[in-house]
Amino acid sequence: MLSSMISASNAKSSSSSSPGLQAHRTIVDVKYGSDDGDDESSLDELIENNPGPSTATSITDLVAARRSSEAEKIRLTNGLNLGISRRKSASNSPRFLPPISVIKIDNLTEQPSSNFVELQISDDQLILFMKSTSEKSPIEAIYIDEIVDIFVGSHWDLSKAKNDSQIQKIINSSMTMGTCVMNDCFFTVSYGLDFVNPHTLIFLAKTPDEAKLWCQELRKFTVKNHCKIQNSFYYWKRLFSRLHCTIYGEYFTIEHVSETLLPGPKLHHERKQLEKYLLKNMHIFKEKKKLTKTLLCDDQFIFKLYKTAMDRTEVDDIFIKCFSGRNISDEEFKTYLNQKHRDPRLNEILYPFATNKTSRQILSKAGIDTKSPIDSYGYLRFLLSEQNLPVRKEAYMLNDDSMNKPLSHYFINSSHNTYLKGKQVKSRSSVSMYRYSLLSGCRSIELDCWDGQNNEPIITHGPTQICFCTTILFKDVIEAIAETAFVTSEYPVILSFENHCSQKQQLKMAQYCKDILGDLLLKEALTDYPIKAGVHLPSPNVLKRRILIKNKIEKKTDAREANEKTFTRAMSKQTSVDSGSIEEDALERAVTRIYIGDNDDDFMISSSSPKIDKQLSFDNPTPLSLLNGRLSKADDITKELELVTELSDLVTYMRAMGKFTSFGDCDARQIHSEMYSMNETKAIDLLKQHSEQFVNHNKKQITRVYPRGSRVDSSNYMPLIFWNCGCQMAAINLQTPDLPNQMNSAMFELNNRCGYVLKPSCMRKAQSKFDPFELDRVENVVPNSMTITVISGQMFIYLCEKRVSVYVEIDLYGLPGDSHKKMFKTRTVPSDGLNTVFIDGISNCMFNLEKIILPGMAYVRFGVFEEGGRLIGQRILPVSYIQPGYKHIVLYNAFNKPLGPVTLFVHIDVQDYVSDAHRDLVNALQNPIEAMSRVREIENALEDPKAALSKEEQNQRLLEVLESAGKGMAQGSIDLPLSIDSGEEVIPGTPTTTTTSGLGSSIAAAAGIASAAIVHKDSMSGSGFDFITDSPSHNIASRAQTPPVDKKNAAERKYTVLSEYGTI
Repeated sequence: MLSSMISASNAKSSSSSSPGLQAHRTIVDVKYGSDDGDDESSLDELIENNPGPSTATSITDLVAARRSSEAEKIRLTNGLNLGISRRKSASNSPRFLPPISVIKIDNLTEQPSSNFVELQISDDQLILFMKSTSEKSPIEAIYIDEIVDIFVGSHWDLSKAKNDSQIQKIINSSMTMGTCVMNDCFFTVSYGLDFVNPHTLIFLAKTPDEAKLWCQELRKFTVKNHCKIQNSFYYWKRLFSRLHCTIYGEYFTIEHVSETLLPGPKLHHERKQLEKYLLKNMHIFKEKKKLTKTLLCDDQFIFKLYKTAMDRTEVDDIFIKCFSGRNISDEEFKTYLNQKHRDPRLNEILYPFATNKTSRQILSKAGIDTKSPIDSYGYLRFLLSEQNLPVRKEAYMLNDDSMNKPLSHYFINSSHNTYLKGKQVKSRSSVSMYRYSLLSGCRSIELDCWDGQNNEPIITHGPTQICFCTTILFKDVIEAIAETAFVTSEYPVILSFENHCSQKQQLKMAQYCKDILGDLLLKEALTDYPIKAGVHLPSPNVLKRRILIKNKIEKKTDAREANEKTFTRAMSKQTSVDSGSIEEDALERAVTRIYIGDNDDDFMISSSSPKIDKQLSFDNPTPLSLLNGRLSKADDITKELELVTELSDLVTYMRAMGKFTSFGDCDARQIHSEMYSMNETKAIDLLKQHSEQFVNHNKKQITRVYPRGSRVDSSNYMPLIFWNCGCQMAAINLQTPDLPNQMNSAMFELNNRCGYVLKPSCMRKAQSKFDPFELDRVENVVPNSMTITVISGQMFIYLCEKRVSVYVEIDLYGLPGDSHKKMFKTRTVPSDGLNTVFIDGISNCMFNLEKIILPGMAYVRFGVFEEGGRLIGQRILPVSYIQPGYKHIVLYNAFNKPLGPVTLFVHIDVQDYVSDAHRDLVNALQNPIEAMSRVREIENALEDPKAALSKEEQNQRLLEVLESAGKGMAQGSIDLPLSIDSGEEVIPGTPTTTTTSGLGSSIAAAAGIASAAIVHKDSMSGSGFDFITDSPSHNIASRAQTPPVDKKNAAERKYTVLSEYGTI
């Protein structure tokens, strides 16, 4: 019985108390005598600096004890208000927590089950584990960086919290102590890789203070891990840290290692093979059958285990190709970093070249001994380290200086139907979805509000008579928002109300917002940013820790005006707040919204609705009061309309407008706080017909796009479609793990996952002209070129129940002119143990992205699939921040959560795109000495009378050069036999010719110097691996040419290119 366990715990606690003291007291250890003489100790400090228990009844006693030289003991009575001011800690980093004894609740039903456990955090702060008092029970452990949510309370079903009376009834034992209710002794931890249904752990601490302390410190861990992008070796260490925490005793065996690396139930044969291989190649396993488990926390042992188990022969081949001998000198490694791993797109002043000193620092940070030469062992350690991430660290760091632009200049992480856990019919609504969304960095959430029982507004996907979705209380949602809105990001949160409530319940909504959100809620416009024509919206920095409400504004009217207004609205068309559709008969409109989609045509409200007996709500914040076709009385209408203003008064910079009319009307008003919401169908129509005007509109005002109503399965559109025209809010169904959701997560990984990403300058500067259907170039933007070689993959089998065959797909998403879905695919390879090699010298695994028009909006996606098409892992990287060189890419699951040690090993070559016509000029600027040598060769050739041409012939050839340069392609150039655009692949080992017909080479031809075709140097030899070893500037010849832009084809493509996103 759980009650007997709790009683035993209390008895144990009271037995240790001093005689005469009351039971149920919290023991707090305190350090006395502050060096600085500060008497205002925070409770955190009292708990942290704790030599032993004592007694105290007031803050005066605490201060006196601090000043005392004697090591007295202080005991705090539960529920006692000591009046200690909680100062903000100087550091938000989590502190070490000693193990505590708690009761782990396995279920909180009418027949609860539980057991005593010791809750503890590992020394490396990677693992939270629970050790039972019985050694027969396995030790449970979870990864701390997979904790999603942590809070005080007993929420078994997170959508419905159990109150204290329910808990007491279940346990049948009163735990009320002083002013503390038992529910405050519970704390809940949600964790896992599933965004919608994470696993849940419920613990019962001895005191509320203990529960609160653990929640507070575990929350710090989640914030710390929220924005950090880890290297691949981190996940390998984490794997064995978990093994260290889950082993009883002080030793581990080789069987523990094989079960950790190959956990699949059908991998018994593979585990035995791995054990034989480790016994053969790691002598420590031969010498001892049992090893001390402290080795599992030793970096050197863990890395040696990695190198042996993974058998990275392809890395050894790369090492031989890149370096001259077995050991690398500082000078050679510095040269390697500058030539192979430095991004040539970067400014040399802001991003200087590596020196011997900085290269040694890089090696030291990677855990490599810099006193001895680097060998292949150290080189692999570098490749796996944090110093060799595939994306520049600054991409994931918060750029506070960039957060001072108007709100309309940012992409904003936005959610649609935030409350739903699944599809739009017969699905569950949950308060926890709001918590998860906000904690993940989402800054715009949707509240679909309806009238509930007992005058309590509810949130659901309604009407419930048609959708059959469960309901949650509006009040509970607002409380969850207040608690989690600014845990992981301090930047403003926008509550998008889709309001179907009556005026009476809207008043309740407004009151809840003001009472619960308090000062967090922005109730009126800021003095420096009045809502006037031409005044920009405030910046995210100005609105830090503020909550904004998006809703339609209603003005107060008298009874006569209200009567006339209501009659007019009943007999004419009416615009919806969010969808822009017309208020049809309620039942008909609900069916249309769910199964067909929102309709943008003009309809009259149907008069054939006498069968509808009860009042029905619509999207408008002031719904019609129609009962059996009769209008409500004028005095009731006046009262309700006045109540509506209580909610509309809370609207500031997010004023929801009705149906969008034209960009001209918006430009005439110049009210930047006017915000339009439209479904994806309407937004695509605007994008096709008025793309440049749409971009200009979004420079000043915010546009929210949401999925069309026919997406009953809660599927998503590709948000890049609307980001490309500057739409700030592309609302996504976060509960659906599809490609658009993954793209949304990849976008908002940037900028410290704060939920705001600054748009490219071409989408926000007033003087810039930008067409999202551009196929050639964007003003003031240098295109990029990229070559990717897929080499190998690690630990695929870790995610599979049995050995499978896999392949890799690479896609590019960005502007319509840049986007290519399923553009490249490797061969299918059997997943060979822990390391799967794709490149073998025969098949082509090198893919070329010749010209990326707008790198700032381009993303490359790596997808690993089983032979049958099941996704194993994926990762989406931003092109503008991607780094060249040999990189391990940590793969994510469908919800964009890291899959631990599962990685893809690739080589990336990226540089600024240079057209063929200007390539020689750019090469001359980059290598002036070589260019001067070529000039001297030309001069020497002209001095040779045999090689010299007549002056007339020379002039004629120069004229031809100028004419061809104007056309962008010199005459006589050699075209590539195969085009990337055609989808055909160049066979490795086949010499590939390309043009060298820039201006310099043409002049050389005019002087009589023959231009030789460049032979592709990067083909793989048949006997082994011939990896990319030349610098990026030497690989230009392998790129395909960009076809000239055909204006007619460009116009046609504007209406068909969206099929690349799967929208047509």
